[in-house]
Amino acid sequence: MNKNIEFLENEDYKLVMSLIEQKMGTLKRNEKFNEQYTKLFDVMDEIELLLNNEQKEKFNEIINLFYSLEEYYVAFSYSLGVKYGEYLSEI
Repeated sequence: MNKNIEFLENEDYKLVMSLIEQKMGTLKRNEKFNEQYTKLFDVMDEIELLLNNEQKEKFNEIINLFYSLEEYYVAFSYSLGVKYGEYLSEI
């Protein structure tokens, strides 16, 4: 197995998500992030009120899939940052 993605295969990526969640307060201090984060949940709540039960189930499935995929994105981004972080300033 490629060592670069091994942590994605053995679910170690969840450790990265746990670390990110613990530090979420720091991210929420960013005004633009916090505004978008709050708006996302407000809009999700508004949409859910408009849906019937079957549609709500599908909507919740979409949201859960989004969060599940987000764990991979965050962990992969973190690993790229660790590997290439010193070069990011050159981009």
